Amino acid sequence: MVQNHKGIEMNMITKVDQNEARDTYKISYIIHFLLGAGNLLPWNALITAVDYFGYLYPTKHVEKVFSVAYMTSSLLILVLMLSWNKWNQTMSLRLRLNLGFSMFVLCLMVTPIVDWINWDQNGTKVKSNATYCVVVVSVVVCGLADGLIGGSLIGSAGKLPKQYMQAIFAGTASSGIQVKLLCNDLVCLDIVWLNEMLL
Repeated sequence: MVQNHKGIEMNMITKVDQNEARDTYKISYIIHFLLGAGNLLPWNALITAVDYFGYLYPTKHVEKVFSVAYMTSSLLILVLMLSWNKWNQTMSLRLRLNLGFSMFVLCLMVTPIVDWINWDQNGTKVKSNATYCVVVVSVVVCGLADGLIGGSLIGSAGKLPKQYMQAIFAGTASSGIQVKLLCNDLVCLDIVWLNEMLL
């Protein structure tokens, strides 16, 4: 018990701390950490492979285009979520997360599929503007998914105790390290472009 400036005793334990559910095995913390990591992992995979895309499209400014396309689309969906008041009533948190992660998976499958399709009969790579546009569109959709997942995760964690918000941001920060662990300076072993190594 502590006395305030008027001499009234106050209990230091807040009402939020008293009603906080126990997470004995830290399962909820681990889930929030993994959701945070999954939120930024696709972007880190795309931007880490910028040399690969620069090789495929040497006349394009891949890093600049990817960054603007991704961040603009992510911001667009966040503004939409904030401005449309019935967003939470229309789509549940589970639906938004599942939709966002499904969009991530589909977008990350675009690059190897486009890469696989663009081999001619002689075994040489065909480079075209159409394939570049398809890859950029997949980056835009990936940014939309990021905005959908990021806004939903942070909004839901805001209602929970502070350690879950910390878990989301720690997971987000760790996603860059996770992608970097898959890569070394000479060869990138990213799963998304595994078919390039097989061919």
